Amino acid sequence: MQSAGCITAWVPELTPERWQELYDRAFPQVYRALVAATLDRERALDGLHDAFEEGLRHPPSDDRNPEGWLYRVALRKTRRGLLRAVREARMTELSADDLTAAVLQRLEVGRLLALLTERQRAIVVAHYYLGLSQEEIADALGVRRGTVSATVSQSLARMRKSGAERG
Repeated sequence: MQSAGCITAWVPELTPERWQELYDRAFPQVYRALVAATLDRERALDGLHDAFEEGLRHPPSDDRNPEGWLYRVALRKTRRGLLRAVREARMTELSADDLTAAVLQRLEVGRLLALLTERQRAIVVAHYYLGLSQEEIADALGVRRGTVSATVSQSLARMRKSGAERG
């Protein structure tokens, strides 16, 4: 077990109760955001569990936004997992038994998010679903605020164009 001296302010003392409190508070929202960003329930779950595990080993140095930190780390973990899976086999469709992905695919939002790259989805979901500011997203994802702004703008334009073509 780690000593309390190396834990950040949002987990002032690493006790099972405090870690459980963060898990209970952050898990549902961050998980749903990851599912929307990755369109893969299992990858999202694996990535989020890996992010919580990493937080136990190496807590974030900044305590302002633990949910954003978890989202960023989980996205990184899911991308690495996907790269490994792609090396093993080309994945072109979501599994039919993935109920969460199937529901998202049926929804217009799911269809529109599917038009975006994974990075675009991650930024759009962080902004509109998690309610993070552009600066918070930039900090969480390790990009510039201007990149976030441009990505949101480009993503919305792409989704609007697709919606106009359908309607």
